[in-house]
Order: sequence, then C-alpha cells, then structure tokens
Amino acid sequence: MKKTDDKNTRQPGPTAALSITGKHPELLAPAGELTGVIGAINAGADAVYLGAEAFSARAYAKNLNPEELLQALDYAHAFNRRIYLACNILLRDAELERIPEIIDPLYEHGLDGIIVQDLGLLSFLHRRYPSLALHASTQMSILTADGAKWLEKMHVSRVVPGRELSLNELKAFKERGIEVECFIHGAMCYSYSGRCLLSSFAGGRSGNRGRCAGPCRQPYRYASGKSCYPLSLKDMWSLHRIGELIDAGIDSFKIEGRMKAPEYTAGVTAVYRKYIDEYLQNGKISVSPKDEKRLEDLYLRSGKQEGYLHQHNGKDMVSLSSPAYGKVSEEEKKRVSEKYLAVKHTIPVKMQARIFVGEPLQLTVEAKDQKIIQKGAPAEAASKHTMSSEQFAEKLSKTGGTLFAVSECPVDTDDLSFVPVSTLNDLRRNALERLLKILLPYRKDLQAEQLPIAEISAGSNDIAPVLRIGLRQTTALPEVLSCEETEGVILNMDVFAKQAAALQELIHNAGKKLYLRLPEIVREKDVQMLKEQLAELSRFEIDGIYVNGVDTLAIAEDVLPEVSRIGDAGFYVFNQQAEQMVLKHLCGYTISLEKAGKEYSSLTAPEKAECVVYGYLPVMYSANCVLKTLKGCDRKAGVYEIADEKGHVFPILPDHRYCYNTMYNCVPLSLHAELPALRERKQAGVFRLEFTIEDKAQIVSTLQAFGRLWSFGTWDPPFAAGQTTRGHFLRGAE
Repeated sequence: MKKTDDKNTRQPGPTAALSITGKHPELLAPAGELTGVIGAINAGADAVYLGAEAFSARAYAKNLNPEELLQALDYAHAFNRRIYLACNILLRDAELERIPEIIDPLYEHGLDGIIVQDLGLLSFLHRRYPSLALHASTQMSILTADGAKWLEKMHVSRVVPGRELSLNELKAFKERGIEVECFIHGAMCYSYSGRCLLSSFAGGRSGNRGRCAGPCRQPYRYASGKSCYPLSLKDMWSLHRIGELIDAGIDSFKIEGRMKAPEYTAGVTAVYRKYIDEYLQNGKISVSPKDEKRLEDLYLRSGKQEGYLHQHNGKDMVSLSSPAYGKVSEEEKKRVSEKYLAVKHTIPVKMQARIFVGEPLQLTVEAKDQKIIQKGAPAEAASKHTMSSEQFAEKLSKTGGTLFAVSECPVDTDDLSFVPVSTLNDLRRNALERLLKILLPYRKDLQAEQLPIAEISAGSNDIAPVLRIGLRQTTALPEVLSCEETEGVILNMDVFAKQAAALQELIHNAGKKLYLRLPEIVREKDVQMLKEQLAELSRFEIDGIYVNGVDTLAIAEDVLPEVSRIGDAGFYVFNQQAEQMVLKHLCGYTISLEKAGKEYSSLTAPEKAECVVYGYLPVMYSANCVLKTLKGCDRKAGVYEIADEKGHVFPILPDHRYCYNTMYNCVPLSLHAELPALRERKQAGVFRLEFTIEDKAQIVSTLQAFGRLWSFGTWDPPFAAGQTTRGHFLRGAE
C-alpha cells in the first residue's frame, strides 16, 4: 500500500461562501498567471477572475495561455470554486470574430462567467453561450439601479457598479434585486471607469482597450502653484467596512490586482478571508495591526483610504505628494509563498488493481464517493522478470501533473505478469480522466446550446447629411440659429429647463430642431430628481434626447419613451454587433472617438451615425474634485485649468448640481480637412460641432468657418496651425 505525505493532500484554505446567497458573499481574487490562481484558491478565494492572452482590460498583465486557463478551471472546480474570464474591453470587428477560438474551449470546460464591457460582445456571447453567466464590468460605468435593471434585460446576471458609489447607493441596487459585485481593495482610477480617455488622447494607449498608461499618476500644476499629483488616488482599503458590506447584501467582494504578483493575490485574499469569516461567525470584527501591516508589506501606493463608501470625494483620498509605491517586504512575500503558493493541493484518490496473466487489466479508482472501474488489455506472462504488487503500485501511483494524489493502491496479482509502463500509464490516465469528468460536472455542450448569431443588416445609402451644434451655454444661441447650415441645436437639459418655453419657441421659430442632452454622469442619488425634471419637460416639443450611457438610456426610456434617443460619445459603439444592438434601443449613435477614419466604412447604418468634427473632447469624468483638492470648491460656475509637466493645459468644468468634474483635452478636435470627404462618402448622417468651454467670439468664428466649409468648400481657419488635433482619426486607439 502506498500513501502520500499528508501535506500533499491538504485542501485549500477555508471558505465561508460556496454560494452567493444570503449574507455569504463571494470573495473574488485577481490572477495574472496560473500561480496566482492556485495561491488565491489556497488562501480561501471563492472565485478568481483572470484574463486570456488577448482581449483583457489588463493587456500588460502576464495573463494565461489556453492550456493554463483549462488547468485553472480544473483546479478551481476540484475545490468547488469559480473562474470568471475578464474580457472587458471594446473590441473591433476582426477581434470579435476571434472570440469563439478563445472562449469555445473554456465554455465547454466549464467556464463560470465572463466580465464584459462591450455591448456588441455582450450580445454575441449570449447567443453563442446562452447558459454562461455574463457580468457587466465596472468599465460599463453603471451607476444606477435603473441602468443595472436595463442590463438584466440584456441577459446580464451581475453588475460591477462604479467604484464611486456610496454604501447607500449600493444598498439601493440590492433593494431592486440586483446581483452586485464591488471592489473592496486595491488601486483606484481617478476617473469613473470606462469614462476616461486621457491616456488614449495623450499617447494613443486606451484604457478602453486595456492599455492605459496611467497619466493620472503624473504631476500637474494648478494656477501658479507647484506641481503635485492631484489625480492620483490612494489605494482602497475596505477591511474595516467588511461588516457593513456584508449587511448591505453585497454578493461579491472583489480585490483589484491582475497585474500584481501572486504573493499579493494570495496574501490579500487570506486577510480578507479571515475577517469575512470572523464577521459571519461573530457579527463583528477586530482587525489586528499585524494583519494591516501584512497588507501594507504586500503592496501600497503612497497611502490608503476607504474609497467612496462614506464620502463623495475628498482631499484625503488623493496622494498629492507622490504616487510612488511603498516598499514590498520580501519576508512577507516569502511567508505567503511558502504557505499558499508552494503547494498545489490535490484530491485524495484510492486505487485498487487486479493484474493476472490473460485477464484484462482492471483498475478501480475512487474519490469523493465516486468510483470508476477501468479495463485494459490482458496482462502478459513475464518472459524474464515478473513485476511485484509493490512495483505495479509504484507505477500506477505516479499522478504528478494531475489533480489527484494516491492515498492507497493495493494490487492483486499472480506474480507472473508483466505490463509495459506505457500500458499502465494509459490505464491510470484513462481512469482518472473519467473520474475527473464525474467529479467536475461543469462541462457543457456548445453545439447543443447555442442560439443563432444575429445577422448584420445593412443600412440605407440614402443619406442627406446635416450639421448639428452642441452648446453648453446659450450665449451664442442667436448666432447659431442664424447659421443657415445648422439643422438643430443640442442643449444641456439643465440649461434648457431654466427657460424652456422661451428657448423652445426661439429654436423652432428659427426652423431648427431642439435636442436635449442628459447629464453625462447620473448617480443613484440623482435618479429621482432627474426623472421629475424630465417629466416636467415632457410638455415641450423635443426632437431627441442624447444619452451618454446605459443609466441615462434607462431613465429616458422610462420617462419619455416616445421621444427619440441618440447615443452620445460615451455610449460606446465599437463594432457591428454593438451597432446593431444599440439601434434596437436608439434612433442614432455617435461614432466612437477612438475609432480611426478608415473604420468608418464598416458602419452598417451610417445614416444613423453621428460624427463629431469639432470640439474639446472630454477625457475624464470624476467624482473627486480637483479644485476642492487643491484650493477648495466654491461652487461657482466657470472653468479652471491644470497643466502637465510639458505645459499642456487641461480645462476642467465642474458640474455642481450632479457634483462631478469633466476634464477636457488640451486642444480641440477639428476634422475640417476630413469633413468634405466624409460628407461626400456619406459616412454619417449627422456631423456635429460641440462647443463647451469656448467664449462667444470663439464659438461664432468657429461656426462661421465650418459653415463656409459646409456650403462652399472653403476653409478660413479660425485658429492657428497646431492648435487643434485630429484625435484618433488617422490611426485609431491601441
């Protein structure tokens, strides 16, 4: 009989939550490599989220190759844990075509869920893998329960809301029956996730494509002050808030860090596992300084804070002096490695073999109350050397590289037999593979389940493009209305509401259309106020409403279902599947600001597409307030500026009613050189000029220049050479 050392058959660390019901939250850990998966599970994670080698929001993480992904699934499922694949970026059409080659084998192997940002991918995944759980990434920037409920209709089973939400806002999600996953530990973006284009426009590396270069971690200067780091948030630590989150009913606690070391993953997981279990058992926790020090020793970016659970923003959340990392303790890394990474746990298996000359080989394997009997070719009579029962047991017990470890292996033999080692290996491998399939009932039949993929339908070529103007203020409205080339005007809802009757009359009497733009950022706390205001405006003749994401789309559908809805620039349409999906809910959409001009030809409904050809583009929306951090917020209207080390000046516009900042690019986009060709090729039905921070004189001169270009094809520059950008038109975002 052969026995293994007990340490090789230990089970992974304790877990209090093998389901996500009631008050037993899932502890969800990150992994950038297979060792991280093993370490997280050994340390007590209920689930692990990871990325494949392509299409992950952490493109610079190591990520897992196809074979490692399958091994991760088997290891997790062997101990009743879950694996979620992060595919949370915007995908181009050619990339979307590659999704089956990556996900098909994972789906059939029992993948538990996929974390998604792209609406086109969301639609595609549901039809190809209808039983697969789909989770809305924080990159979708879902900030309201209305938005989350809308996504439920799109077959999303779980939402990862923006990290900026308060505890009360998260409770509102749970009161609506929404499955919620929220971050509890790790690095934080300054911008609302999915709404940041700063890296994209600064150097071409898009956060929406998983390639953020982290320009928020660079120094900036306000007014005549010295350089500091006003956009660099300290790391989130929610250890002391675990009880509140459990009581709020949060379904999954997520640790950030797929680009960090396996020791970080395992060590942080172990600490949070300890205190989640302590609260579930005792109804309270007492965090030890020793455990806090362990977290600090594993990774810390210049300070810690508790996130937005109990504050909307604050100077104390920002690492103004330096975004540098704290020193990692090699001693703590070694301790974590030895405890959680050095051992790959196994399933104890009992074997019993019968080997007699002329009889088929028989191997019985048993684990977790499941038994398999595997037959093989008849044993041969030994010509020179027979094999003893001990020798047979030694060969059959070599299960290295599998999830099994043999605890005993008696062999009944006649002491006359000989069996080639390769035959014994095949016998053992076939038996264990059969046993594994029974023990891991996660496998799925792709062909039996998939639905037909939605066909792409072509739009109309009968397009008469128009010029539409977006205005943040009404100071230049008379001049805009007197411009014959403009078809309509887009006004912010709050601006329109202040003098709705007069503005409606003025715009319609000028023969122009009236469009309203809902706030770019709407939180759960704002929903009722926004709905009431929209309801009041329903008595006016509105030609369309611009929505910047799922949250505002859900609200507009609810309050003003009869009014046409148009997707603004934040309503990302990056591929044909996304285009087809959103046009079931919108009458038009804005071409992604991160698309290259050559990609416009792939649009299937160009008559419903809108192209921004001028404007200061928003590169960041933030709950934190730069002015409040650097000087103090006076709640006065107006624009302030910060400059980077290269002298680029970024205008920031605060919205005091909804309490968020919009940072604009340092120079405006201008596609005046491309507009005639785009218009001639009819690659959009609407071309837009967006005026935000410009004064009246700048608005008038720019509008007149584009008006002459539109009518006569001549360009009289309203700005000096080099003072504008063509954005991503030439190359597209990485």
